Amino acid sequence: MKRPVRTLLFGLLAALAFTACNGTTLNVPLADFSVTIDAVVDTAGQVVYPKNPAEFQETVLNVASITLSGYLTYEANAGSDSLTLTFYASADDPQNHSGCSDMGSFYLCDPTGEKAISNEGTFPKDEATPISLGNPNPDVLTTGINQGKIWIGALVQDSLALDTTLNFTDMVAHVTLF
Repeated sequence: MKRPVRTLLFGLLAALAFTACNGTTLNVPLADFSVTIDAVVDTAGQVVYPKNPAEFQETVLNVASITLSGYLTYEANAGSDSLTLTFYASADDPQNHSGCSDMGSFYLCDPTGEKAISNEGTFPKDEATPISLGNPNPDVLTTGINQGKIWIGALVQDSLALDTTLNFTDMVAHVTLF
């Protein structure tokens, strides 16, 4: 009888010690994902979201702050040698946003009312380029990680070529707990 009580007390003390540690940081991996765009429409100046969200392998609660890092590779059969992008995120399905249209394999959205999660950046064709997301508007990322999924899109400054793919790899959410 003493052993189970001692084990229970040790477990409770360990849990309290962990939760009392402010600023505990966790790294939560995201599954790799891609956005393929068959750009028969002009995407310039619009936010392009994938149909399916990025999903977290673990759900974390009580998030104080979050950023995402990883790599983006821009691939296209034709088109410019680089793309200028600003990243956006949505914690809910973009099909429910008033300024979004269903384009078959992706959503195309007016940036008004959408939440940017990066500054503008340039991404060379066929190169894995580091990206960092979550500034500004880290709140949308916090909501997304708490629910276990998030749509990450990009505002494209240039027109995209047919068969453009944006590959997000080795994405990690850097989460600081309360």
